[in-house]
Amino acid sequence: MRALIFSLIGLSFFLTPASYAQKTTSPCAMGHTALQSGDTATAIDFLETCLDSEEIDPDVEAVIHSSLGAAYIFEDRFPEALNALNMAFAIAETRQVEISNPIVWRNRGIARAQTGSPEAALEDLMVAISIDPNDVLSHLNLGGVYQELERPADVVVAFDRVVRLEPEWTGGWLNRSGALLDMGMTEAAVDDARRAVELDPTNGSSLNMLCWTLIQDGRAATALPLCEQAVAAEPDIGAIVHSHASALEAVGRLDEARALFARAHDLSPDDPEISADFERTHTP
Repeated sequence: MRALIFSLIGLSFFLTPASYAQKTTSPCAMGHTALQSGDTATAIDFLETCLDSEEIDPDVEAVIHSSLGAAYIFEDRFPEALNALNMAFAIAETRQVEISNPIVWRNRGIARAQTGSPEAALEDLMVAISIDPNDVLSHLNLGGVYQELERPADVVVAFDRVVRLEPEWTGGWLNRSGALLDMGMTEAAVDDARRAVELDPTNGSSLNMLCWTLIQDGRAATALPLCEQAVAAEPDIGAIVHSHASALEAVGRLDEARALFARAHDLSPDDPEISADFERTHTP
């Protein structure tokens, strides 16, 4: 199954350092306010200005770097996030202060994972989880790191924890379904995908996962109407179009499948599985 981590929206990337908003002058205070309101782009501008322009107590500076790193993560600026978070850790080390906030460890783990250092990311995420075993976002990103490290059994365990902590969130069931499929546990993967559809019956990703797992379980005829619903909901997602094509091929509708394999390849030309099926079905 093509790897896909479904993001969890609504959990905090951010610290809530009310103390530094009181200790600093305008740019730091305004950066703090912007961060708390979710305006991360504005927060970055103010926090960068704060660090460039003010004399700041080192303990407060570490918090500002941590908050800036969180804002960078939210804006997908991962190298800059890692630099900011590393600075926070360096300041803490020189001050001989332990960083005990799991958000800081988790955020650096995310930044490390997104900049090509999964082993280092794993270390940070494990620290975050040791401090707060119920932080869903840490377990979610841990599953992604284990995927990168090709440790499929650990991926299942990480996503199993996500499902247990957030049973009403469809993304947890979808991630665990994909992980179970990678382990060859197809029947369990189908069950998880079906639970995701029950939670959100019109969601294209949920419908596609159930479609795909049923195809892998040899039930393409059952899968086909779900694939059609998934494409209707998300017509421009290559993976979803590819699943529909796979179901059509499995039930013998080869001409229709061939056209959709081409469509999927146009939408996602860099996906190796989609490319392989396109080449297979379009080679004379």
